[in-house]
Amino acid sequence: MPFPYASGFVVTRSDEFAAASIAILKQHFSSARFSACPCVRDCFQTEKRKGLRSIYLIDTQTVSNPVRNGINPVHEDGDWIAVNVEEQGFQLGDWILTGFSGVITKKRCLEQLASAVEAVGNGELWYSRQDLSRLAKAYLSDEFDPHVAADDFALVHSLTPREKHICLMILKGLNNPQIAESVNVSINTVKTHALSVMRKVNVHSRAELIALAVQQTTTSPKNHPMNGA
Repeated sequence: MPFPYASGFVVTRSDEFAAASIAILKQHFSSARFSACPCVRDCFQTEKRKGLRSIYLIDTQTVSNPVRNGINPVHEDGDWIAVNVEEQGFQLGDWILTGFSGVITKKRCLEQLASAVEAVGNGELWYSRQDLSRLAKAYLSDEFDPHVAADDFALVHSLTPREKHICLMILKGLNNPQIAESVNVSINTVKTHALSVMRKVNVHSRAELIALAVQQTTTSPKNHPMNGA
């Protein structure tokens, strides 16, 4: 599958981290342009290639969360990954509900960088299974029902029965291989249906789809900070 990004940006104020991360990314994704910048606003694309997007890697050790500066990834182009995140005090809900497709903790940042970018580029989320399980428990405790959310999306956005089912699996936190096994189709078929769902709902990532589903639920976990299960 072709790399979906025209360019990538490492948003950091550390020259050492910028050099190391860009070297890793260029080695794995030679077709994309990667560069570093100290501020999110400085790296928004001025030119957009048709059908291609950018990915933004936000170094949380040197740059504050863009949401605090009035930039919400949910409403912007491209995909977003928070990197160098401290494990202590980490709250998955805060990141996923604001549109981040993944989080890489400080301990394994450079090790996981390329894998995370590749996964997010394929339309998946990059969060640990433990974190996603904790989030699922938080959803359940607040009576979030992915079935209801999928029904609402299907009704409002005219999803086909298969698209509705794929949407439900995404809202349950399943990845592409798990969905493919569940519905007995190929992973490429899952990707095609998932992209169709996101196009109809007018979102750009699975994180944004989940965030929208939660925001449209009256008992949204967004209003109940998640401090772990």
